[in-house]
Amino acid sequence: MKTKTVAIATLGTVAAIALGYAFYFDQKRRNDPEFRRKLKREKKKSAKKAKMSAENIKQKVSETLEAGLEAVNEETFPTSVEDKEKFFMAQISAGETLCAQGEEHYFEAAMCFFRAQKVYPSPVELIMIYQKTVPEPVFQLVVGMMTLEHQKRQDGFYESFPPEDMHVKIGDIEEGQNGEGQTVLRKGLVATQDFEEGDVIFVEEPIVSALNSQLEGGDFCNYCLKHITADKVECANCNQVVFCSQSCYEKANEEYHQFLCTNNKTKDDASSQEQAFLDFSKEKNVKYPYLIARFLATMVHDEIEKAKSGVTDGYSSWDHVDRFRYLELTPTPQNLKELSLIKELLGPKVTGVDEFLTEERFLMLKGKILFNAYSVQSISKGDKEIEKSTELHRESLPDQLSVGSALYRATTYLSHSCEPNTQIEFADKSHSLTVKAAKPIKKGEELRTSYIQLEDKNTEQRRNQLAELFQFKCVCSKCETD
Repeated sequence: MKTKTVAIATLGTVAAIALGYAFYFDQKRRNDPEFRRKLKREKKKSAKKAKMSAENIKQKVSETLEAGLEAVNEETFPTSVEDKEKFFMAQISAGETLCAQGEEHYFEAAMCFFRAQKVYPSPVELIMIYQKTVPEPVFQLVVGMMTLEHQKRQDGFYESFPPEDMHVKIGDIEEGQNGEGQTVLRKGLVATQDFEEGDVIFVEEPIVSALNSQLEGGDFCNYCLKHITADKVECANCNQVVFCSQSCYEKANEEYHQFLCTNNKTKDDASSQEQAFLDFSKEKNVKYPYLIARFLATMVHDEIEKAKSGVTDGYSSWDHVDRFRYLELTPTPQNLKELSLIKELLGPKVTGVDEFLTEERFLMLKGKILFNAYSVQSISKGDKEIEKSTELHRESLPDQLSVGSALYRATTYLSHSCEPNTQIEFADKSHSLTVKAAKPIKKGEELRTSYIQLEDKNTEQRRNQLAELFQFKCVCSKCETD
């Protein structure tokens, strides 16, 4: 018999046996209850075994990544540009060599590539390069370590912030249930000790602040927003802003003003992007584009300072703002114009701004400012005429005028209540904010303030204003009782 014929005959026999067994199996499954129960037990047992096996593998991978991450984090990395470049090239070369030696060296290779991204100026860009150039198992190990590191960093944020000397912590507050019956949680500020009425709970400096655009260059400090009653300090390069002290001028110039200055004292170009940006803000009477530009410039300053000091851990201003709640905004012509002006202003000076500040990210950042910024109310009504900005912010002092807005790290987490237990003050008439107890507060009690001025408003008016400005329905005890 030919080989081909033998093969066909063999396959036919196997097929017949398989069909016969299948018929027998199907008959037993249909007519034998005990057999069905046995199959069900074996299926559950098999599924449980497979699940345990998958979990064991996952656990071993997790332990391996954890050990690798700990080992790398214990190492010291170079700080100078030249040393970083040498270190980067050495790690990439070592990783490629280990990859070529086979699968048993893949984890060591991943460690090298992970170390390399620690000193690379744009880790996201490098990961995209890795995805195209290194073996898939190695790439997944690198991504795994980066994800684990990010998760640990996320988990540790509220353990280190706020600091203990602020006498508050950020906790999870229950806020009803969703449509599926699950408890909804939000972050809120909780007292870590008892307070009596009038006690100062904490004082906080802002992440960033900005004057009402109509006040720029007058008698208010561009940096701390204080009303200047003595000699002013002018910028050496422009006549658009003034400061209350040399210290404020130096801080402003170092953190953001160097990027925003019109330099109209030293150059004749009146149509500069800086001037166009300032003119737009004054014409529209808006300060939030300027606040966003200052925030982005401050972020750059923070990164430069971290690079100089060699400090790679800690949380940046963006880490704080990234966690804030925000209002949903649509890309209106004015929003898009603001985005365009900010890119034109900072693009030539700050590498990567065009890529970072997408339309979506800009709208989210502006939405965070609109929801969380506090009005800096530091001038008594009647002391000065101030044109009110069209932009919204948290404003609760009925006898004070707003000179600008500021964004704070901890104060942002104060929830709204129409019966607040705290009072916001600007004790030294600057953007430095003081939170005081408006009534006795017990340890563990949530701190609440009012986002709006409450005087002469009934429940419907308060709820309508909060819904219009901050997109939520107030369910505080006062509104619910009324």
